[in-house]
Amino acid sequence: MIPKWILAVTSLAILLILFVSSLMIGSSWISLATVIDYLLHYSTTVKEHIILHILRMPRAIAMMLIGANLSIAGCIMQALTRNPLASPSIFGINAGASFMIVLCTIILPTVNGLVLAGAGFAGGLITVLIVLIMSLAIRGGKVEVRMALIGVVIQALLSSFTQGLLIFNEESASKIIFWLAGSAAGVKWDEIQLLLLFSIIGFVMAVSLSRSLSLINLGEDIARGLGQKIWTVRIVGSVIVIVLAGISVSIVGPIGFVGLIVPHMTRYLVGTDYRLVIPFAGVFGAILLTLADIGSRFVNFPAETPVGIITALIGAPYFVYLARRQSRSSS
Repeated sequence: MIPKWILAVTSLAILLILFVSSLMIGSSWISLATVIDYLLHYSTTVKEHIILHILRMPRAIAMMLIGANLSIAGCIMQALTRNPLASPSIFGINAGASFMIVLCTIILPTVNGLVLAGAGFAGGLITVLIVLIMSLAIRGGKVEVRMALIGVVIQALLSSFTQGLLIFNEESASKIIFWLAGSAAGVKWDEIQLLLLFSIIGFVMAVSLSRSLSLINLGEDIARGLGQKIWTVRIVGSVIVIVLAGISVSIVGPIGFVGLIVPHMTRYLVGTDYRLVIPFAGVFGAILLTLADIGSRFVNFPAETPVGIITALIGAPYFVYLARRQSRSSS
């Protein structure tokens, strides 16, 4: 296994390279010297500096934060449910947040920022409550399996409701459909401030819960024997997932599969101690989504392609692979 300090330094170096590349690459190429000059001496009289400050810097920061948020949320969900297929998108949290945000956008088309973040949080919270209540009410089988199946059903139901809203509101459809595909274009600095605040809160909460997640990962009986209150940990963990996924969806729309892929990659590289898994997953998620965002700029150059399409192209085959592997191991 790679020494943790080497992995950390290498990962941060790769993330830095991708961050700078994200600033340089676009419909117009900006040189490395210009990017460095912008970072050190921002000037409102230089055209390239204005492009970097208004368009590319907020987008690059958003991709790193959202990649980290979705990856950490996926780690927590997989630990709580002990289900390797769990992620915010699979369990319907993204769909719930998206439905509420679309509903809010249609009813109040002028709102943004904190209101949309609150709508996303409310949608994710309601979805989690529905999944938890139904998984407790329905008997038979493991609770983890029931939560996964109910989450998939709720996700499909809310996605259908969202499509219905768009059908009856055609004047808002074109803008919202692009957002629903997961687009980072047009992210603004006030949204970055909101995203950064919620991301820091969610990350601190996740780190504080990491020891409990490691114990639950060993099995509920062992965790209870070591003094863990399982449902308390599940509730707190669910709140963290809602905070991280809800704010991310409110900014760029639902981006799938990041929270599915990165936790597996992280555990393979650093083990199952969530005191290491959580921070490393944040870095790996930032790398993956930044790389996907850079790649999305070449799909239909110079036009924009939603980054969610790229993550779906990567994640869908991986999801099928995991599902087949789980089927073999359980048979």
